[in-house]
Amino acid sequence: MTQASSRPVVEGIGSMPPLVGDKGTARDESRFFAREGVPPLSHAFARKIAVHPGLGGGRVAPEEMGSFMDSLLDQERKGRSVAYIHVPFCRTHCLFCGFYKKKYHKDESRLYTNAVIAEMELWRGRKTLESGPVHALYLGGGTPTELEPEDILRLLKAARRILPLANDCEITVEGRLSNFDARKMEACLEGGANRFSLGVQSFHTDIRRAMGRLGTREEMVRGLEQLLAYGHAAVIVDLIYGFPGQTIERWREDIAVAQSLKLDGADCYQLNVYKDSPLGQGIERGNITPAADLPQQSAMFAAGVEAMTQAFYRRLSISHWARTPRERNLYNLYAKGDAHCLAFGPGAGGNVQGVFYINNGDYTAWMQAVQSGVKPWVMAVRPRPRHALFKALAEGMEQGGLDLADLEKNFGVPVQDSCQPLLRQWHDVGLVNWEEGRLVLTLAGQFWQVNLSQLLQEYLEMQLENAEHETA
Repeated sequence: MTQASSRPVVEGIGSMPPLVGDKGTARDESRFFAREGVPPLSHAFARKIAVHPGLGGGRVAPEEMGSFMDSLLDQERKGRSVAYIHVPFCRTHCLFCGFYKKKYHKDESRLYTNAVIAEMELWRGRKTLESGPVHALYLGGGTPTELEPEDILRLLKAARRILPLANDCEITVEGRLSNFDARKMEACLEGGANRFSLGVQSFHTDIRRAMGRLGTREEMVRGLEQLLAYGHAAVIVDLIYGFPGQTIERWREDIAVAQSLKLDGADCYQLNVYKDSPLGQGIERGNITPAADLPQQSAMFAAGVEAMTQAFYRRLSISHWARTPRERNLYNLYAKGDAHCLAFGPGAGGNVQGVFYINNGDYTAWMQAVQSGVKPWVMAVRPRPRHALFKALAEGMEQGGLDLADLEKNFGVPVQDSCQPLLRQWHDVGLVNWEEGRLVLTLAGQFWQVNLSQLLQEYLEMQLENAEHETA
């Protein structure tokens, strides 16, 4: 497997260093440990954590929100930074999507674009906006490619005018190939987009139709070939494994089609079945065949890793693969770490100085606030102590491993000693290996990465709090 960083996503051959002392494992700590005596790839845990909840601090009281957040805008922004613009519209509600917000209507395009540009203008002149470069800009959703061509162009030009984008800023437009015609493609390129992330999910027409996706396999291929022909931007597709009726052979076929197109990269995601999504409700009622179970999904994950590795793709993170140097995946990598995130649009979530905030997700209320010259924040969460350490842990695990000595040097926290019982157990069951002082996820550990990341953070926090209480 090729390696994309100093923390490679490879299977190690080393062993854990000897234990230093015996911290024991209290009974109430059992939830952190993996199952023993079972195949780790398929059965290490009873379930997967679908969305990383993180380790947030206390919420800012509603009456303090305005002044609290306004004071943040006067603080200088240093280090890695990204920006996110949320486009809430979708033409259809895909059955598996748990984030559908608003059906697209053509007349909304201009009104939304006016409002989100006005929201960015509200940040003008403030240190948090203007004090440092933004390294990646991401138009996400929803479906940004649903916007009309002239509004796509206006939005991108405004973002480039208002935000201090770095010279090599990655500018991504997310979207679907359905209804993404030449006029919209050319508007994106004229506006400076240099990366497209397109949700193909599957090339099999029957699976696409069953999940509420528009367009056939042939239309997906033609659209990608058309976009590639411009030669001005990296083209990436999202593929999903685990759909109802999707066998491992069909999953391999999806990967093979993507590879045959000579794209710049591909993302291989596991299907998450959200209980309140149409897919989740349909499965619960018995109207839809159940999605692949964890053993089936783990086999699909392994097949995807094998297929991408054999085709000489570079591993950028657990789910992201690059074929050419044009694909950098900066936004996704930085957003998982401690980067600032300047977020705009209804329901957009961002991060400033370690404070997580969310815009009003009610489209009408968001627009009214912006039109009144009021920043549309509805929630903010203060960072917990050591939040930078936990972000570094999450970022490292996302890339397949941790340099624990480096973490201890940078943050002054005995990570290895504090977590050694947990790390040793994970090693013994086959989830992690030890390579030259670094913790490296095995193939099984990669499949369970979100579990391991979250559990490691919670375990470390608990151990550090216990140590503080003992010395108080």
